[in-house]
Amino acid sequence: MPPRNVDWLSSFIADEAREADAPAAAAAVANVVFLSHRIRELAITYGLGARLHHGERHWDDIRDELARGWERLRGAEQVPWTHVEGEVEGAWRLVLAD
Repeated sequence: MPPRNVDWLSSFIADEAREADAPAAAAAVANVVFLSHRIRELAITYGLGARLHHGERHWDDIRDELARGWERLRGAEQVPWTHVEGEVEGAWRLVLAD
């Protein structure tokens, strides 16, 4: 367990950094999209399946194709590709992670 004053100092530094970046942090929070568990699970499954289907292709080469596929896959949910692209890409990249 670190000495008590180290904890105080690190939290003080973190507070100062947060205050300095408050406008940037507020802008980042404003751009956060909350996905339901069901949509997040669908996006991750889609990304894993895409990696298995497309193998060693580069993400940039298949992004547009996957976006069109998402429009068909999402059904009545109406969650746009821009909201799930990060989840899909993260799962796609995870398959080959060491």
